[in-house]
Amino acid sequence: MQRRKFLTSTAVLAAAASSPACGFILYPERRGRVSGRIDVGVLIVDLLWLIPGLIPGAICLAVDFTTGCIYATGGSAERDTSDGEVLVAEVDVDDEIVARADVANREGKLDWNQSVAREALESNGRLVIRRADGATATAMVSTLVAPPA
Repeated sequence: MQRRKFLTSTAVLAAAASSPACGFILYPERRGRVSGRIDVGVLIVDLLWLIPGLIPGAICLAVDFTTGCIYATGGSAERDTSDGEVLVAEVDVDDEIVARADVANREGKLDWNQSVAREALESNGRLVIRRADGATATAMVSTLVAPPA
């Protein structure tokens, strides 16, 4: 009986040590995402944390969903607009539109109606793409720009 308890404890500790767990640790570059396709691998690892107890699993799920780290990269925003469809791209900071562009045939230029500090743009800025049918795609600007060199 003692040996079984030791093996169980060792297996749980080994699993915990070998997988640093949630997407918050595995994918720090994903922080700040608000939506997207859920990364099944991260979701499975988070759900596996329910085995040692409800609290570790719930914490991993809560952290990954609230920080956005559970949302996978690799989704493509590219779309064929060669049929003449015009998309509207807007940049907003704190729910105020600061730039706008009409995008046709994958080309457009943002017209800035006011200047915005880079720090404010990176911390609170969102890029919103709207189609004529009302569908939208949103991305945090911080996930789209490279850090200054």
